[in-house]
Amino acid sequence: MLLRNTVRGRPMRFIPSGICLLCDEPAGPIPNLCSACAGELPTLPEPCVACGASAVPHTRLCRACAIRRPPVDRTVCALAYAPPVDYLIGRMKFERDLRVVPALAGMLFRAVAEVATADWLAPVPIAPARLRERGFNQALEIARALSRSSGVRLTWAVRRRRRSDLPQSSLPDVAARRANVARAFEARAAVAGHVVIVDDVVTTGATVNALARCLKTAGACRVDVWAIARTP
Repeated sequence: MLLRNTVRGRPMRFIPSGICLLCDEPAGPIPNLCSACAGELPTLPEPCVACGASAVPHTRLCRACAIRRPPVDRTVCALAYAPPVDYLIGRMKFERDLRVVPALAGMLFRAVAEVATADWLAPVPIAPARLRERGFNQALEIARALSRSSGVRLTWAVRRRRRSDLPQSSLPDVAARRANVARAFEARAAVAGHVVIVDDVVTTGATVNALARCLKTAGACRVDVWAIARTP
């Protein structure tokens, strides 16, 4: 039976703990995913270490990052944004099924386990209007789970500006997405050391790069990205 709770007055669906979200079999080491389903989730072969997109074969960078390195120093994406990963992320974001969070965060922690050393985790802030509409920030929920697993603390050094920026998914190309988030973030406090941006999906990299610039302006010496998925 599905249990129900609320997030800011909105219904939120729960799946009983220990049951795979994809096949209803008993879950394995990754919370709410069985070992078979977790092992079949799509990944990106030979990702670019800077942005997470597909790298030029037998290199560590994609063509764009080889020409000009982005503000982000390193990107680790656990999965490819393809079925059934897109289904799970949509279920989390749009159906408010937060039992997906430990499953996805578990996959991400497994992907970053060898490099899970940082001073701070910085979840990507969402616009206040979308926070009111959705009732929660999916990047924050993922970051909280990662913080519990890794011991890395959260930072609130950067916030979203209170302005009307369009959803990135509604914009047609990279240039439009970059322009949309060019001044989307502002520092609310100084931050030092190695900061990791946490997000659910990296598409063009416009959002995480804009946030990385803001974090470095606020004092961070290194900014990485850990994300659940990267669009191919």
